[in-house]
Amino acid sequence: MGSCLDLRKYQDGESIEEAFGKILSGKSGYKPIIERRIDPVKCPKCGMMIVSDKKFCPGCGEKVVRKATSVKCAKCSEFFEDEDVFCGGCGAKRE
Repeated sequence: MGSCLDLRKYQDGESIEEAFGKILSGKSGYKPIIERRIDPVKCPKCGMMIVSDKKFCPGCGEKVVRKATSVKCAKCSEFFEDEDVFCGGCGAKRE
């Protein structure tokens, strides 16, 4: 038995987030957390390692340039480093 009911009105972001939260946890009202990773950056001027999301080096005042995104392994969700060809967590090849 099919339906021609237009479901587009239920496709707002909040409804989708609620549905995925319920699928993931089995509970209503569960809010999935989006992980944000801040990679440490080495200051090009003084060499200081900056682990926070600061825009300028606290050691010398040089502007810090960060990469736009980090890449996660599709199998185990570990983060790849720049030069990695295989995942350090599960051994899967980087896609």
